[in-house]
Amino acid sequence: MRFKDRVGHTRVNALATRRGFWIAMASLAAFTFVAATEFRRYADSILTVQDEIRRHQTTGSQAALNEIARLNGKVLVAMQTEAISDADYAGIQSALDTLYVRADHFSRRLKSRAPDAVQLRFSQSDELTTEGRATVAAIDALVALMDEALFSADPAEAFRSVELVGAIETARKTSFRYLERTTRMKQELLILQTDKVLFLSRATLVFLGIVTFAGAVSLHMLRLEVLAREEREKAERRADRLAYFDSLTGLANRVQFQDKVDEFLEPDAEGALILIDLDGFKEINDRHGHAAGDAVLKQMARAIRAEAEAADGIAARLGGDEFAVYMPSDDTVFLNEFCLALIARCAQPLDFGGTRILSGVSIGLATTTQVSKTRNRNYDQMMRVADFALYASKAAGRGRFTIYDADLERQMDERRTLLEDLSKALENDELEVFLQPKVLMETGQVLGFEALVRWRRNGTLLNPAQFITAAEDSNRIREIDAYVLDHAIELVADWNRRHRTAFHVSVNLSGRHFVSRNSLPFVADALTRHGFAPELLTLEITETVQLSSWDIAQETVAELKSLGCRISIDDFGTGYSSLIYLRTISANELKIDKSLIDEIEESDEARFILDAVLDLAESLKLDVVVEGIEREEQRAFLHHLGCKVGRGYLFGRPLAAAEALADATYSKATYKLLAAGQ
Repeated sequence: MRFKDRVGHTRVNALATRRGFWIAMASLAAFTFVAATEFRRYADSILTVQDEIRRHQTTGSQAALNEIARLNGKVLVAMQTEAISDADYAGIQSALDTLYVRADHFSRRLKSRAPDAVQLRFSQSDELTTEGRATVAAIDALVALMDEALFSADPAEAFRSVELVGAIETARKTSFRYLERTTRMKQELLILQTDKVLFLSRATLVFLGIVTFAGAVSLHMLRLEVLAREEREKAERRADRLAYFDSLTGLANRVQFQDKVDEFLEPDAEGALILIDLDGFKEINDRHGHAAGDAVLKQMARAIRAEAEAADGIAARLGGDEFAVYMPSDDTVFLNEFCLALIARCAQPLDFGGTRILSGVSIGLATTTQVSKTRNRNYDQMMRVADFALYASKAAGRGRFTIYDADLERQMDERRTLLEDLSKALENDELEVFLQPKVLMETGQVLGFEALVRWRRNGTLLNPAQFITAAEDSNRIREIDAYVLDHAIELVADWNRRHRTAFHVSVNLSGRHFVSRNSLPFVADALTRHGFAPELLTLEITETVQLSSWDIAQETVAELKSLGCRISIDDFGTGYSSLIYLRTISANELKIDKSLIDEIEESDEARFILDAVLDLAESLKLDVVVEGIEREEQRAFLHHLGCKVGRGYLFGRPLAAAEALADATYSKATYKLLAAGQ
């Protein structure tokens, strides 16, 4: 799930958690209130209509029927006599008056009754009104005929008239029909009331089902929110741990270490910062794999933690194979013992998958007392000083420790000054390109040159050994390589054009160029600008350089070869990963290091290794260049083994480019060899 989706999901869950339940409860309460109010209003309306019908029946149609029956009885009694007695007359008059009053009351009720929402739903509402009016009209007609009969000359005879008898019957029938209508109306009211109750009951059940479902969803979302909150808390704890602890070893990481060291570095506090670097860790990774490398890191971390905690120190992994310890003491005797114990403990072999893996550490140490003498004491300064001490340990052979002192302080100042001057050397055009010839050992013919850089610093000419390492560390080596390659190609290309020679040139490239893609555009640019044939350019990669990414190195080499350049592995036989280089680099040439040549005349082992290298090169169809040939005996022996091309003081020392080119062209080194009897 993407981060945006997770955020949206969390917000929905949070909404359900905070509001969903109460919204459901409020909705249920509102629905119940509305339903109850509607039911109460409807029930009141039905009860009102029922009461009205009851009164209407009692004081209207029912009373009218009673009075009509009473009147009809009086009339029948009067019809049986020839003359109506006063008592009968009075009874008829009373019944007639009562009937009139009932009719008038009935009429007023019909006129005042306004149909409501309940009444409008009756199936015979209009017929009921019509029937009521017809009943009133029939009673009014009966009252009118009875009045005429009472005041006629012969009331008894008038009572016997067909019109009067018909009027009585009509009034009785219409009143009875109206009474039936109102009775049916009461039944309909009961049905409506029942339907309404059923409807509200069902609606309530449905709504309760909806609310129950919504409640279940809310509870589920609440559960999801609780789980999400737990996951967030776990993630936050993991993030906090990752922010302050190394995930592989469990030691404090660089951030936590710096925070703690800053806390300790008070103005008067005494302590020591110790930098620890694993020896040969890249070789372990390459030979045994990253799993073995991780196992070594864990073992080293345990050893460093144990020693540091025993001495009340703080251990950390700064990254890669670099560890650090801060000790709350600047006692050099105590620190010496600590470093010796740590080196001994870290030198113990690791059994990984049945393979014994040997490693060790180099240590650089800086005390607050020594640093405070000449520098502001802070974390960055302590790290720089300890790092320089570590650098000194590595340069001295590794597996040892160095304490920063006055001598190291002087070296560090010199190195810092050297780096400052080196950054200006390119701007001030202080670097010079020297060339050393590469020759055919059989004839001494110069085939080309190896380009070497010299630095004319304050009038003194420095060789690469005096500043290249510093250039590597300061990352100025890329600029220097580009400068040397451009000037070497320019000088040789110009000489070839003017003198019709075909000298080739070899230029060494630092491993820093092979850590990222598209890092060598200056090669193609120099070839194009100076019109130099790519096949005359050999790019040398030192085998001892620890390439961090073989894939990137392989791609970069392939791009260089696509230009037409030749690739050479320099100092072959001195590194730890020769076969890996051969497989990855796909070189055209091997340069055998001087260290194999120095003992070739006395050492059977050296001759055996050299012979094996030559066989390997022949099998892989690689050209071989032998470096460091200083004596004729070496040249003769190598030539006897089948070596063809060599470089060394026997054939010529590195000279300024113009002098080396002129000497190769005009001095005829070939004749020198012939004169020597070769």
